[in-house]
Order: sequence, then structure tokens, then C-alpha cells
Amino acid sequence: MLIFTAGWLVFNGWREFNATMSLFPQNSRWGKVDVSGLHVDEARQRVAAYYLAPLEIHYGENVMIIPAEETGFQLDFEGENQKEKEKIISSFWAFLWNGTQSGVEWEVEFSLDEKKLRRFLQAEIAARYDIPASLSLPIAGSSRFTIPTAGRSLDIENSLIGFRRILEAPDQRLVELVIHQNPPEPVDAAILKAVLIDELKQAAFNGIAEIYLSRLKDEEIIHFAVQNGQEVPFNIAFSAASTIKIPILLSALMEVNSPFPDDLINQAERMMVYSENPPADRIMETYIGSTLAPLQVTENLQKAGFQNTFLAGYFYLGAPLLQRFETEANQRSDINLAPDVYNQTTAGDMGLLLEEIYHCAQEGKGRLAETFPEQITPEKCFFIIEMMKRNRIGVLAQAGLPEGTAFAHKHGWSEESDGFLHTISDVGIVFGPQSDYVMVIFLYDPVQLLFEPANALMAKLSQRIFNAWNPDYQVEWAFGNIRYR
Repeated sequence: MLIFTAGWLVFNGWREFNATMSLFPQNSRWGKVDVSGLHVDEARQRVAAYYLAPLEIHYGENVMIIPAEETGFQLDFEGENQKEKEKIISSFWAFLWNGTQSGVEWEVEFSLDEKKLRRFLQAEIAARYDIPASLSLPIAGSSRFTIPTAGRSLDIENSLIGFRRILEAPDQRLVELVIHQNPPEPVDAAILKAVLIDELKQAAFNGIAEIYLSRLKDEEIIHFAVQNGQEVPFNIAFSAASTIKIPILLSALMEVNSPFPDDLINQAERMMVYSENPPADRIMETYIGSTLAPLQVTENLQKAGFQNTFLAGYFYLGAPLLQRFETEANQRSDINLAPDVYNQTTAGDMGLLLEEIYHCAQEGKGRLAETFPEQITPEKCFFIIEMMKRNRIGVLAQAGLPEGTAFAHKHGWSEESDGFLHTISDVGIVFGPQSDYVMVIFLYDPVQLLFEPANALMAKLSQRIFNAWNPDYQVEWAFGNIRYR
């Protein structure tokens, strides 16, 4: 009888419980959603509405409302039926004894398919809203270039962080995408090189030109040589002329400490600013010492890795040749300009030397500082640059720069044994409003280099380079129609 009574109570309890088993009892939560009193299907709908609510996505000022499922969010209700039954059945005995069903806590399988999200961000967001930075291009009939514009691009990987946060806080529906602001693209190196070669062709320059350029902020280098309008291998040996005075001053400063002697400062001014030769000899005699001072200048250069640059004697008329130097550049069989046996260099050597002086002055590091740690200091490199800035001749490469542009440079030319001018050079560091850069230009004519057309050509080349690397400050002057024979 007791067994029958117990069975009857259980049966009636199960019948009453079964009538409400499809409803969630009070104080029930499914994930972060209150599902009290809801049928399981209704609860699923409420959970889906909460977890898969549309997202508000911001790409800068662009606002998009996107269904969460499109971005890779998903709910997994599969396999929940068995868990539902187990939870409901397991709570029947509490219902039987207490007369009410206790609240339940169910977990939510809420996940993010990042592969799908990446595809969505790339195809639907980046493809629509990214703007590439424009490339600066030459303007026909002008020395100017088009002004490039900045761009923007979606940083997909860092943007994923905002979507992952929603897994922890699904009530947060706003995602701020991470955007990279891409700076304007400078003139492509290949384009600038082609423009400069075309400038040489337009001038009908039939000699040899070698140009070395280095944009110092990112170390982009353009280096090429042209003969009769056709590109030839660079690193040609040229007469250094007065450009050799840069390593002379560097070697002299290696022998003194700050404060520098007044005599050295005065002689350096005469040598670098007014390009006089006797001060160069006096500096070598006084501060480097002995009749072999030019060879010490050469030795310093070679120790620092400048193997194609040398000084083999003093400047004064009749000075003895102290040593004959064979270099890789002057031993070339394809191009031999019969450069001065007393002083030679290459555009590459001179360009690298200027780079090293710049980095030494700015950062206290580089090849010079490493090779001569006790003798070459930022103060000494800064002194060289400041002295070279005072060389304001208003012609050659400086004529192509906007007025007031700081240009630390040394120019060089001299009549050779036949009484004619064959080589003109201008080497220096341009401190532009947008870019600092090294600019080295050598021009050579085997017959005779006429100064005026060579001057105008070098100014045009310089102006092109400045406009390319300082696009917001471009300038243009008319130099007339330059023609070489």
C-alpha cells in the first residue's frame, strides 16, 4: 500500500511537472539572458536576439549597421536538447518535494569565426572604404610633380580585438575599426631617375653625368651614370677638384679638440666658403703635419672604407706627386676620363661620405664615428656641415633650390692640362622642408664643358630633385633652352 501511494504521488507530480517542463522556471538564465517563464523555443529566440543583435561598425566617420552573423558571430544550439532534458529531469525531484521548479543556469555556445570575419572586413569594408595614397608623378612640360595625397587602410588584425571583446560582453555592439593613415607616396625612385635622365637628353648633353642621391630619412638611394643619353655602369673616377676639401677638413679636425683654434676656423672658411687652395695647403701643413699630409687624408678615407677617393699632393703649383693611386674606379677599361692624378673621387664615395657626416652630426653614429671613435665627434661633423652651409654661390645645384634652403655643399671645377674645363661637380646635403637628402652631381665633357649651359643643366637637375622630395614646397624657374653640341 505504501508503495502504491508513493507511486501515485510520483505519477501525479510528474504529470504536473510535465505540464510546465517546457517552460523555464523563475530565476532562470540562459547565458546573460533572463529566460524565466519562457518556452524553450521562445528562450532561444530571445538568446539569439541578444547575442546576434546587429553591430554598429565605425570606419572613421562612416557608420554601418551589420548583422552579427555576417561578421562571423554564431550561436550553437545543436546538442542542447539532451542537456535540456537532463537539466529538467534532474530538477523534477526538487519540484516533487518542494512543489516548485528551481531556476536553471544554461551556458551559451557563442563563438566568432575569425576567418569569416577577415573575409568580410576585406571584401566589404576595406574594399569599399580604403583609399590608397596617391603617387606623385611628373607634370609634362614642367619641372614640377603632382602633389600626392594621403591614404588610409583598414588594419584588420588590430580591428579583430574589438570584435573579440563582444564575446565577453555581448551587450557591447559598437566596434571602432582601426585605420592606418598612410602618408603620401613620394616620387618613385625609378620615375625620378627616368625624369633626370630625360632632363639630360633634353639638354642634349653628350658627355658623362653621374648622379648619387640619398633621401636620409628612409635611406632611399638613386645612383646612376649616363653617357650620351644612355645609362652606363656607375662609380666612374672623376677629378675631385675642390670637393676633396671636405675630407681635408675632416682629417684636420681629427687632430684637434674643441674649442677649435681660431686659425683653423679662419682657414676653413677660406677653403670651404671661398674655395681658395692655399688655405687647404696651410691646414694640412699646420694641423695634419709634414709633407705627407695629403697621404694621411687618403689613409683616413681608406680606413673608413672610401677606396676610390684620394689626395696625392698639395694644391700649390708644382707640388710633387707623392704617390700614384690605382683604384677600382680609375682602373676601369670601359670608361676612363683621365682624371687628375693628384685627386680623384667617385659620386658614390662622395655621397656616402656626406651621409656619414650627416649621421655623425645628427646621431653621433655611423662609419666615421665607429672607425675613429676618439677623433671624430658629432661636434666636429656639425662644424663641417655648418661651414659648408655658408658656401652660398648661387649657381650650379644651389641655383635650383628655393631661396633660403639650407645647402651644405662643396662645388668643384678646374681647368685641366689642355687649358679647358672638362669636369664640374657639386656635392652636398640639402636640408629641405620635407626631406633632408644628399645630392651629388658630376658632369664631364671630353671636348670642353661650357660653364653656362652646364650651370643651367645642374640647376635644372637640382630643381627636379627638390620638387620630387619636397612636393608641398615645389618651385619652378625658367632656365632657357639649354642645348649641348
